[in-house]
Amino acid sequence: MNELVTIKTSPFISDLAVAKSYLESENILCFIKNEHTSLLYPFFSNNSGAQLQVPLADAKRAIKLLIEGGLARKEDYEE
Repeated sequence: MNELVTIKTSPFISDLAVAKSYLESENILCFIKNEHTSLLYPFFSNNSGAQLQVPLADAKRAIKLLIEGGLARKEDYEE
């Protein structure tokens, strides 16, 4: 199995759901880690919220698509 990496974090599941749907339409497999935990216990996740994860091999393409689609900012990924 390919390693999963987090490419977007949000306390709002709806933001991640839209991004997930967009990436899936581009044939990128996605998962929302801590989706249910964040909904049921929003204050127990140390304000990190849920995380959108993709396979490591698709991470760069997924990030590029999120930026191009207006679902993320380039600044979010600069180190």
